[in-house]
Amino acid sequence: MVESLPQWIVLGSTRTLQRLQVSKLKNLSMLPTWFQHLMSLQELVIADCPKLSSLPEGMQHLTALNDLRITRCPNLKERCMEGTGEDWPKIAHIPHINFI
Repeated sequence: MVESLPQWIVLGSTRTLQRLQVSKLKNLSMLPTWFQHLMSLQELVIADCPKLSSLPEGMQHLTALNDLRITRCPNLKERCMEGTGEDWPKIAHIPHINFI
């Protein structure tokens, strides 16, 4: 039962990782703060993580991120709604945001 993402993802990957999919982690409640260091990340997919309720601070620093997809994460979807969601300021800079 995975409740957090392993830190090895970020070790050595901060300048090279371009795509990341976080999916089917039923008990994941939060993304780690080291997400803000993934400076080359261009695409992020978050799917089937029903307990995930917010995005980490520093997401606004991911200036290369141009595609964010959130699927079947009801709490996160609510927080990321344009203009009204608490996490909207963290992702407002991303050109393509899709909720499924």
